[in-house]
Amino acid sequence: MKTPFEKIRIISCILVIVSTNVVGQKCNGGANCIPLEECTDLFQQLKQGNSPQLTRLLRGLHCGFEDLNSPKICCPPEFLARRSAFSSAGTNSNPTSILPNEKVCGIQNNDRIFGGIQTEIDEHPWMALLRYDKPLGWGFYCGGVLIAPMYVLTAAHCVKGSDLPSSWQLSQVRLGEWNTSTETDCVEGDCSGPVQDIPVQQIIAHENYDPNDKDQQNDIALLRLSRNAQFNDFVSPICLPTSNELRQNEFESDYMEVAGWGKTETRSESDVKLKVRVPIVNREECANVYSNVDRRVTNKQICAGGLAGRDSCRGDSGGALMGQSPKANNWYVFGVVSYGPSPCGTEGWPGVYTRVGSFMDWILSKLEQ
Repeated sequence: MKTPFEKIRIISCILVIVSTNVVGQKCNGGANCIPLEECTDLFQQLKQGNSPQLTRLLRGLHCGFEDLNSPKICCPPEFLARRSAFSSAGTNSNPTSILPNEKVCGIQNNDRIFGGIQTEIDEHPWMALLRYDKPLGWGFYCGGVLIAPMYVLTAAHCVKGSDLPSSWQLSQVRLGEWNTSTETDCVEGDCSGPVQDIPVQQIIAHENYDPNDKDQQNDIALLRLSRNAQFNDFVSPICLPTSNELRQNEFESDYMEVAGWGKTETRSESDVKLKVRVPIVNREECANVYSNVDRRVTNKQICAGGLAGRDSCRGDSGGALMGQSPKANNWYVFGVVSYGPSPCGTEGWPGVYTRVGSFMDWILSKLEQ
């Protein structure tokens, strides 16, 4: 989260850059006139620092203002999909190329899903378990989702939370698990392959996450793995909401799913992967509920649940709020389990999730080949 002074500095820089250009020009070459912040790659470059080349480019692309503090530019399509050539690192890397496309991500064998609380053996194959080494052993105490061969998305409170003992070390991610109590998982002759236990190479918590913040803002983190996960029927990535449509969708009146093993920092509930279906709750209604306990819910969060006995505590802390795209059958991660009522599943009290769409720029900025 940028401080007010950082926001003022960036906005002032933008206004200086574009002020000498004619407002209202038409866009050519398939470009769209959109707010500069939505032209992801160029805006990222401006945040990293201006340059003469970038100034000339932005002046040439300026096409108007959405409001006083929101200049618009003719954003070429390629700048929505890759880093600008004006990167301060001098590279032309493409963070979205690291993400699997919809032919790979968010796909599962729907013919085996019949509903209920227990998942099928190959359902939600992107689910991950986070292993922590302790002074007297180890255990799985948080979850996450695989989003790319070397990256797992989870919650910041799972890597630097106030309830996380200082003597615990996050060491590995397990993929392809269904029943943690058995060596090989089989259902009616259908057996999964060996689990993939992959060491964590790097822990990337959001820089503005404060473990002591009761509102749990910026509760999101990435884990870079030491090697690529091997995709199969039981291990595959979930899609990220990269498009503006999915980033901004409120999904009100929709239902989504949360899955996991019911394990948190203080509780262990199930050996078998569980799931629960929860309704998306209007953010204003959710904010009103949590204002009763002096917690603030913002537009960087999404609320779901509030039904008696059905809550994300049936899944993992750090796990995902998942739904299918309105235009396809692919599954997307729209939220990361952050916090909820105690006891969980309290009627009228939805769970609060970090909204993934609000952090897509941050996620893309952290991905490396």
